[in-house]
Amino acid sequence: MSLNMTVWEVDGNNLKVIGKSKLDNESRLEDWVARDSSILGLDLLIIGRQVTTYFGGRIDLLAIDSQGDIVILELKRDKTPRDIVAQVLDYASWIDGLSPKDIDEIATAYLKENLTTAFNSHFGSALPEVINLWD
Repeated sequence: MSLNMTVWEVDGNNLKVIGKSKLDNESRLEDWVARDSSILGLDLLIIGRQVTTYFGGRIDLLAIDSQGDIVILELKRDKTPRDIVAQVLDYASWIDGLSPKDIDEIATAYLKENLTTAFNSHFGSALPEVINLWD
């Protein structure tokens, strides 16, 4: 199911439709989301970019939400939903095998500070004791 959304520009007392255009490069969108995940309507702390999995895949953006759940952000322009779902399922199975220490190492490499500190700074609360259902 596709979703069409019209974007409008205020021009004096009138509204003017902003024309549609294709995104020329996935990495531009990745840059925007990495800088400010709120453009997705989500409050996320981005903890990794182009994260390489054990099977050689590359996760566009890896994030954590305020509940401590790991979020995979895979941005696509030209792939079918089936391709995308299969890819994200592979990534999710890899993430399921990571320890909290592994996640902290990914976050520290990207953020240049440990996950506990970055989480507290971003969300204003302590990192949950259980991250992504780990014990």
